[in-house]
Amino acid sequence: MLRMNRGLILGGGGVIGLSWEIGVLHGLTEAGIALRNLDEVIGTSAGAFAAAALMDERGLSWAFERQVSAQVKEVPAVFSEGVVDTLTGILQGCPGDDREAARRVGRFAVQAETVDVPTRLAVVRGRLGRDDWPSGPLRFTAVDVDTGELHLLDSASGMDILHAAAASGAAPGIWPVIEAGGKRWMDGGAVSISNAHLAARFRQCVVISPMPVNLSGISVQDETKSFACQTNCFFIEPDDGSTAAIGSNPFDPDRRRLAAQAGREQGRRTAQSLGLQLSSFEQAPDSVDPREQGVSAVPPTSP
Repeated sequence: MLRMNRGLILGGGGVIGLSWEIGVLHGLTEAGIALRNLDEVIGTSAGAFAAAALMDERGLSWAFERQVSAQVKEVPAVFSEGVVDTLTGILQGCPGDDREAARRVGRFAVQAETVDVPTRLAVVRGRLGRDDWPSGPLRFTAVDVDTGELHLLDSASGMDILHAAAASGAAPGIWPVIEAGGKRWMDGGAVSISNAHLAARFRQCVVISPMPVNLSGISVQDETKSFACQTNCFFIEPDDGSTAAIGSNPFDPDRRRLAAQAGREQGRRTAQSLGLQLSSFEQAPDSVDPREQGVSAVPPTSP
């Protein structure tokens, strides 16, 4: 397949990571950076919702106002303190074997006690504010619980956006596994919080990640080192002000306003350097093998 010219990757980071990402995107857009015009936008977990907001015809102002409004409520995630420790142990116990790590995480996800699926889908529907896929090259990551395979879901996958977003954000041990398209799905960030390695699909890629380090201990930026000579990456991670606004619990909905506002200011400050990098890029697609990206080249087709 052809390596696309420019892409955007939005990583996971809980409800607060989502608020921060929408803030960053809003600030960049206000400063004239048109990220929705890139060749492909890929969202993982919270990043899937941020990606959907970016591509939504209503504009990012609509999504941003929902993050800072006291009238829009989120269901707090309730989970045991051992969930993060369990996931960290699984991921650090499978170095170099993402597929096996994902299968082990999948077994944990299936057995975990979480809220029921209808409750989760209601949260997802409220976040999206729509039932149809927006137009444009939008894709969500999700992991097949049983095979450990990472998939890219889009409007051609035979899955509605509600279930695709719920699948991408089905954090193991926190939110329920989602059944759709004849498969069982969990969070696209189950192994890699941002799936920054998917930047290999592009010659130039912007990676926005609320969480700079995976539970495996590998940083988001380190994920791209193996192909750094082929892909020009621009990373946006929380600066000191955003880190303080996000706080220590990415699932605390009471910090949404602070995180969104900090993200907006960081986006504005980042816009000039990002704009210069994007404008200096020469467009010329070349070849890339999808197997090198660790992602399924064929998305599911049954509804």
